[in-house]
Amino acid sequence: MASPPSPIADLRAPRLLSLTDELLEEIFLRLPTPTDLARASTACGSFRRVITDRGFLRRFEAVHTPPFVGFVPEGQDGFYPAQPPYPSAPLARAVANAADFSYSFVPIGRWLKPWRPRDHRQGRVLLECLPKYDDRYDFKRVVFLMDLELVVCDPLHRRYVLLPSVPQEITAQHGRIVDFDAFLAPAGQDEEETSFKVICTARNKTNLFAFVFSSVTGRWCIAASPSWSSLGTEAPGYRKLAYPDYACGCFYWTGHWVGKLLVFDARKMEFSIVNSVPSSYLIESSSKSGIVGGAEGTPLMFFFGSHREDDSLDVLHITKLNTSEPSGQQQMEKIIPLARQCRYSICGVAEGFLFLHGIPGGQPLAHRRQRRNVANREYFLLDVRTSELEKVCEMKHDFFRVHPFSGFAPSLLKPCV
Repeated sequence: MASPPSPIADLRAPRLLSLTDELLEEIFLRLPTPTDLARASTACGSFRRVITDRGFLRRFEAVHTPPFVGFVPEGQDGFYPAQPPYPSAPLARAVANAADFSYSFVPIGRWLKPWRPRDHRQGRVLLECLPKYDDRYDFKRVVFLMDLELVVCDPLHRRYVLLPSVPQEITAQHGRIVDFDAFLAPAGQDEEETSFKVICTARNKTNLFAFVFSSVTGRWCIAASPSWSSLGTEAPGYRKLAYPDYACGCFYWTGHWVGKLLVFDARKMEFSIVNSVPSSYLIESSSKSGIVGGAEGTPLMFFFGSHREDDSLDVLHITKLNTSEPSGQQQMEKIIPLARQCRYSICGVAEGFLFLHGIPGGQPLAHRRQRRNVANREYFLLDVRTSELEKVCEMKHDFFRVHPFSGFAPSLLKPCV
């Protein structure tokens, strides 16, 4: 007759098993790429159990930059994958074959108009529909905030969530509100992976507004409504607020006030105005800039300037933004010279990357009738940590505002039929 197991063995076995899982997690966290992680998960059942745990995957995503696989043009259907020899080109091709970036799985809205992508973040795409999409920038025609239809979808798994309209009762007391725009807010570390937020900004002559939809409550609310005077500035007239960049928990609007940035802190739900770089640093007032989170958790502002006499667009300047002292002067950090064969412009930002559009020197913009006769445009990713510039793809299209697609949404949206 077998002797009963030792009480000590009973106590040690679970601890040893737990310790083994903890050690495996620490080992797997040190794998360099998600591809290596996927290969390790096929080795045995124990490896797969540890690697597929959502808690571990969130840890892995927190310490590894999500792989860039392609980009989605703003306001247009379609997905443009990274091309060889870019490292993630095989993964990009697989995403292009598996996902539906025509959004045919999303039912047509009440305005019987096509859905248009407005934002992308963490593998999800925010789609919008207006009564007449081409009238978005026509201020002679009033389009009310409650007319806006929004959908958050996952093109890879073909799932979606249709957002309710912004209730008229929370906007009626503020009079006419114009210039509304919607974008996705990233999920916080302490939030459920099935949750998401959509922020919609709007304004009138006296106030700036932020309406927030939470998937947890299923409702819209006014998160902030400061007056322009309390921000120490004036409303930007009829100029539409450009699409914001996101870095380190905040959204940034550039190009509306000389030497100033409009900031919305998504953690505190607060607007503020901070100093930017002086206009004398910029080559021209219309020069685009981009804001990306740095390695130390500090937002970095990138813009084109020149230290040469001919003022050619071949020098990318970096400055570290000091948001803790809004009135403080920003300090120049670094200058990155770029190859002279292209004229560059900033067309998007991603987590830790700046996305650049390059036109071969002397070439015009590629209009639809000209695309057969122009040289291919080149698109690049600049790694903020290493300052390395890698070509992602080339084509005859000129896209000046894109949403880089990186990372994959977890199975967080309920299946839709």
